[in-house]
Amino acid sequence: MIFTNFKEIDKAGRIVISKDIRRHLNINPGDILQINADEHSITIQKAEEKCVFCNATEQLTEFKGKYICAGCLARLKH
Repeated sequence: MIFTNFKEIDKAGRIVISKDIRRHLNINPGDILQINADEHSITIQKAEEKCVFCNATEQLTEFKGKYICAGCLARLKH
């Protein structure tokens, strides 16, 4: 299913992501979104929970909103 919305940017530069899109993508208050831009477009996607160092997605520990895997954590301890 493809969702298309046209939203006006407010004076503070914000846009609202509609409830149907948030529900479809399981985006909840407090979730982190990744915003990318190139010369012609902006993409917004729900950030994946992955290690900030090696991009692993398993055995993660959260620290201040960032994730680190068990392997990188062990290396940092040494």
